[in-house]
Amino acid sequence: MVELFVCKICGEPYLGGKAPDDCPFCGAPKNYIKSVEEFTELWKTELSEQEKSDMQETLDLEINATAYYLDVVKTNEKYSKPNRLFKQLARVEQEHAEMAVKFLGIELPEFKGETSKGSFEKDLERTKELETEAIKKYQGFLKNAISKNLKNFYTALIHAEKGHQDIAGKELE
Repeated sequence: MVELFVCKICGEPYLGGKAPDDCPFCGAPKNYIKSVEEFTELWKTELSEQEKSDMQETLDLEINATAYYLDVVKTNEKYSKPNRLFKQLARVEQEHAEMAVKFLGIELPEFKGETSKGSFEKDLERTKELETEAIKKYQGFLKNAISKNLKNFYTALIHAEKGHQDIAGKELE
């Protein structure tokens, strides 16, 4: 039987027989995927000045990562493994950027950032660097967070970014 689930982090719906292990849209872990009746808008939270600053930096990191992954997609043959991998990474990072603007109450800026490093291996190495940087920043932002909603947001982002870091590492092996 198919059920309707909603990610408590990004708010995206998911149809399936059971909740997925991770949100296919933002990468949040399974414990954030709930029945539609349990959904509330996580981003409807008053932010302190420090939290606003951290969220703006989050947005900047996610915009750069999305732009980078989208550029890598364009440099690889359509439907190739690198193209598919970086397309999915771009989708998830874009979802993170879209969540950050919801918290900030602003429009989504244009995706501008880094460009492909020229080879699958170099792009994977840069992916690991970007994800490692994001994890470290988000761990600090998690410590700064006052709101439970913001703590949940950064906990889920750290989980997703660790998954990206892991897949890049496995591909480099």
